[in-house]
Order: sequence, then C-alpha cells, then structure tokens
Amino acid sequence: MYLSIFIFFISSLVPTHPTEKNLISDCSSVLDDAKEARKQKNLLKEIEILEEGIKKGCKDDSKAYSQLSLCYLEAGDQSYSDRGSKDKETRKQYFDIALETARISAKLDSTNKYAFERKAMAFAGILDVNGIKEKVQLADSVRINAEIALKLDPNNDRALHILGRWHYEVSQFGGFLRFLARLFFGTAPEASLEKSLEYFQRAAYLDDFPVHHYWLGLTYLELNDKNNARSHFNHLLEIENQHHNDEYFKNLALEYLNDL
Repeated sequence: MYLSIFIFFISSLVPTHPTEKNLISDCSSVLDDAKEARKQKNLLKEIEILEEGIKKGCKDDSKAYSQLSLCYLEAGDQSYSDRGSKDKETRKQYFDIALETARISAKLDSTNKYAFERKAMAFAGILDVNGIKEKVQLADSVRINAEIALKLDPNNDRALHILGRWHYEVSQFGGFLRFLARLFFGTAPEASLEKSLEYFQRAAYLDDFPVHHYWLGLTYLELNDKNNARSHFNHLLEIENQHHNDEYFKNLALEYLNDL
C-alpha cells in the first residue's frame, strides 16, 4: 500500500512550480491535519497530507520532514501486531525514506531534537534489516544521533530508550562481531549492561511506559538480578495501555514472569 507513496515522495523532492493558488504559506495547518489523521490512526492519510504539504510549499519546514520520517518509521516497523507480514526489502525502503527525511529535517533545523531522534531510529531500522557487516558499520550511527537528540533535550525519553537499547544490543556482540568492529573501526564500540540500565531507568522515570519497564526487566535478567526483573515486569502489567504495542510487552512480561 505504501509503495505508491514511496514513488510520490521521491517525485516530491524534484523542484516543481505550483500555481500561486496551490501554494501553502502556513505549514502549521498541514501539521494540524496530519495530527488529526494520526488521532484517527490513519497512517496512509497522514503520509499523504505531509507529502502533499511538502510538495506545495513546506519544503523548508523541518517539522514536516521529521513527522514524515516518523510515519515511514512506523510503516517499516515490524509492528508487534503483524510480525513477519513485511518483507525485508519493503521495510528497507521505508527506513531509507525515514532516514532521508530525517536528514533533511536536521539540515533545515539543527535544533530539532526529533530530526536526530528519528535519524537514530532510522539507522536502527536499517541495521535490523541488514547483514552482519552492515550492523557493525551502522551501530555507531544510532548512538551518535541519539546522543545529539538527548543533548538537545535531556528529558527525551525516546532518545534515552534508544541509547539503552544500543548499550544492551552492542554489549551482546559476540566475538565475531567485535572482530569485524575492530577490522572496520580499529576498536569495538564501548557498551555495557550497566549503562543500558542507567538509560532505561532515566527513561522510565520520565515516562512510566510499559516498553521502558520491559527493557529494564530484560536488562536486570542479563545482570542475573531476578528480583528487580520481576518487579519491573509486574509493574508494567499495572500501567494503563497508551501505545499500540503496550499489550504486546505485557504478554511478553507475563511469559517471563511464568518462567521466573
């Protein structure tokens, strides 16, 4: 469904000369319409609104691009309700667009924290659909952009969560991946479960979301601290659902609790 939108987006980057009556002078109305489509959970409509807005006059609006980047991140996400329904090539196309739009957003406004947050997420998405060599090459791009987003806003729980995931995943790198990292960069990325724990704790303190507590639970399990892991898994079961994937994390937490 989104592939036709992909073609539309590429064409929207080509300079056009819309007639005066078709020009958009205030991009806030475009963002408001996109927000309304998001409330209705109509991702395709939100993409259409943003791309049409960019094509007709919002080419210099950093927020429009960063919001469009988020849309394509969600389109490429192997979401928790439809795992396995999207092939890797399709997902890669979405993540590539997400990265390109985030880059444009950051270039237009270097203070837009969402631009760098979404660059980090796009690199993580691309990393997810690539092989071992690409994983090693892209890993640090995730961290670098998340750190920029966090510097712009120290209370950005998503940037904190991304950094927590980075430390968790990279700390799990096996000997072969570390060998490749040294081969490409001269040294393996520095990461630790303790640092991962710190980032997840800060994220959970800012926003009491199930996803933060789920990853806190996993990290504590890796650190062989079953009591704290059990505490966070139990806690997230008590939190009211706010996001589309909350129930998924609750189901996983139940599975872990049954095994503990």
